[in-house]
Amino acid sequence: MSAYLVLASPGSQIPDDRAVVLEDGFAWLAFVAPVIWLAVNRLWLAALVAALLTLSAFALAGSYAQPALALAVLLAIRVLAGLEGRNWRAAALECRGWRLVDLAEAEDPMTAFEIHAARVAAAASPAPSLGRAPKFPQATDRMADAHSGSIGLVPVERT
Repeated sequence: MSAYLVLASPGSQIPDDRAVVLEDGFAWLAFVAPVIWLAVNRLWLAALVAALLTLSAFALAGSYAQPALALAVLLAIRVLAGLEGRNWRAAALECRGWRLVDLAEAEDPMTAFEIHAARVAAAASPAPSLGRAPKFPQATDRMADAHSGSIGLVPVERT
């Protein structure tokens, strides 16, 4: 199972049919072709930086005879785009007014959206009433005493 981010379009009611569901994981296409993947997903600045770094890596390999360094730069670009590409896309959508409304764990994006829609429907329906509020025990004098207390669940006597 994978975790999916559900982003609602600007100014829409939740659940939104136009919502974008992004897998929170490694983007293999961004690893294979980082510049193209970034440009297709409208991450213009990241695509420009990746393109410039790719060109400089080719210059390192050709003109300066540094193929190992060029290979390291190209691999770093690909790994970074693969690992962070979807997070960059989610951040770019949020900058454009989209809002993160849910994080769902599912097998595929459609199931993740269905889980999100079910959660919204469950939250919108009124909870069944018990008829009266449950009674909680009153604070004892010992608990109200300023010299006693607790650390977590362990009672501590202070003198």
